[in-house]
Amino acid sequence: LSVTMLTGWSGQLSLGQFAMVGLGAMTTVFLHDRGMPYGAAVAYSVVAGALVALLVGFPALRLRGLYLAVTTLSFAVAAREWFFTQPWFLGDGSVVFVQPGKTLGVDFNAQKTFYLLCLAGLVVAVVVTSRLRASGVGRSIIAVRDNEKAAASFGISPSATKLLAFAVPGAMAAFAGSLLAGLTVQFGPDVFAPADSLAIVGMAVIGGLGSITGALLGAVYVVGLPALLGPTPAVKLATSGIGLLVLLLFRPGGFAQMVFRARDLLLERLVPENDDPDEISELENEPMEIPATPKRAERPAISGPVLEVDRVTVRFGGLVALSSVSLHVDEGEIVGLIGTNGAGKSTLMDVVSGFTPSESGAVRLLGDDVSALRPHVRARLGMGRVFQDARLFPGLTVREALQTALEVDDPSDLVPVLASFAPARAAEARKAASASAYLSLFGLSRYADVHIADLSTGTRRIVEMACLSAQGSQLLLLDEPTAGVAQRESEAMAPMIRKVQQELGASVLVIEHDMPMIMGLSDRVYCLAAGTEIASGTPDEVRHDPEVVAAYLGTDDRAIDRSDAAGVPS
Repeated sequence: LSVTMLTGWSGQLSLGQFAMVGLGAMTTVFLHDRGMPYGAAVAYSVVAGALVALLVGFPALRLRGLYLAVTTLSFAVAAREWFFTQPWFLGDGSVVFVQPGKTLGVDFNAQKTFYLLCLAGLVVAVVVTSRLRASGVGRSIIAVRDNEKAAASFGISPSATKLLAFAVPGAMAAFAGSLLAGLTVQFGPDVFAPADSLAIVGMAVIGGLGSITGALLGAVYVVGLPALLGPTPAVKLATSGIGLLVLLLFRPGGFAQMVFRARDLLLERLVPENDDPDEISELENEPMEIPATPKRAERPAISGPVLEVDRVTVRFGGLVALSSVSLHVDEGEIVGLIGTNGAGKSTLMDVVSGFTPSESGAVRLLGDDVSALRPHVRARLGMGRVFQDARLFPGLTVREALQTALEVDDPSDLVPVLASFAPARAAEARKAASASAYLSLFGLSRYADVHIADLSTGTRRIVEMACLSAQGSQLLLLDEPTAGVAQRESEAMAPMIRKVQQELGASVLVIEHDMPMIMGLSDRVYCLAAGTEIASGTPDEVRHDPEVVAAYLGTDDRAIDRSDAAGVPS
């Protein structure tokens, strides 16, 4: 289960997770030998597991994939060969001994009783893991795994989320180690071999990485099958490396894929199929009333521009991407940003949203200088962004993406979620109700439980706009919102942007190559060329500016009109 969270949800491959089990076991023995009751020793061991996992997880802020895997494997080797052999753990011997004793009149020294305790611990771990996955904490972990930049634009801190994704599995692995200590009674550091870390990753993978059901099925298959049927040649082959390889060749998603496929087939028989729905165009004339939120109601009065970019310069080595560029967006205004590919438009958007630092100049949001603030902090202050690739979070459903966007207004806290406190349950209920309202408002109800990876580009664009609405941002940054969609849907996007902007009372900075759309949508337009602002003004002024015509638009009106409108076959 800890590997399911760490590797399946957060995408961080750890090859040292069984060392965390060893840490829990050795810490439990250490504390119990010094007079602490077994139950209290388990609790302290869980905390120790979380703290050490945080330290091990720090490289994850900079390392990914193979490098992180090697780092965690090094920790596993060092733990067994050095850390667990220290005198404070082993004393003068080579093994340790622990007996849980009696608690509340129950003798846990009896193996059957302790087995029931371990089984209860497994049930608790499954419940906690399920609760975490269904909460804003679990959704945030998956969002950061899928798309760090988009997650940051939703107000989620990627660094804090990654560390949390190490700490909670570390605590759970240490809890397992505490139980293993009481079950084994007498053991030494050799029990916690680095190869066992590889084995538990293998269990999670063949069961179905990222699935709680898969974690259980993988463990039952690899460990339980030989225990139930005996070490026969057939069982040995099935649970060997060859057997696991064959299984993954035919079922890459593991046992969980088979279970979920059977479930889907059953549901397909019971539930009639819906016709393929229309895309963006079906929302063009729909009335829109975005649900009110406390954050929106508490907005301070604005004096001056919502966004002010003051003489920003960005260099990448010897390349000047932006040279002393300035612009402003006033309250309730839609400002367009045009220019050729490589003109610096997306770089400017990255500077505004905090993903690219500037060499000089300043960015002000609602009058405050945010130049030194990280992207997720700017998002919490009222800045929302749509990216050109429209990926969002492939591993989340549409409903979950909307609930993730609502985290900026109603964040989830780890301890209340794990303990299922009433305020945490109420917060999840509020987010679920608000997400349902946005699904209905944007015509996405039929997609509610569809993963974003399975949506068309046009539908993902609607989901992006719904998420921006859920964030309640005062400044919307839209980077080519019509990229990858059909012309009919592109024509319907402008009215949708206008409606969302009006309902939110927001201001908009939009990058777009669709000239009819950007000219018809914008109140003002800026044009960049080679990282320099060459024109600004009303759409009509910029469209007829000689420098803009020469650098970007050209002299043929068909270049800035739609092909069918110009009489050219589409």
